[in-house]
Amino acid sequence: MIRATLRLFILLGLLAFGTHSTQAEPPKGADIELSTSVIDLGEISQDDGKQMVRLTYTNTGDIPLVVTEVRTSCSCMSVEYERGKVLPNERSTINITLNPAKAPKGQYIRVMQIYSTATSGVKRVTVKAQIE
Repeated sequence: MIRATLRLFILLGLLAFGTHSTQAEPPKGADIELSTSVIDLGEISQDDGKQMVRLTYTNTGDIPLVVTEVRTSCSCMSVEYERGKVLPNERSTINITLNPAKAPKGQYIRVMQIYSTATSGVKRVTVKAQIE
């Protein structure tokens, strides 16, 4: 009787621990972390030519991330980025180019929106400059 009870407790213990340890956690999703949310180009002249800056981002999630679209709020700003998947803990870049000849003189503040498969939603980056 004691042996049967002991065997039953051991079997139940193994089943309880065995099912718990074999279950994998479901993926949490992709997420994006930007190197900065504000890019300040300082003082630039309309005659200086195009100004390019590189924005780095990291996939901090546990599944691949895809940047689906990057929108700018001014025709004087353009972007280039890789259209492929960014694996977890990998980095990629968005190249931002400002053409000051097409921008109005004075304080320049524009917002760029980054759309992706990240669980955190749309990311916004502010681009600033003083254009002379």
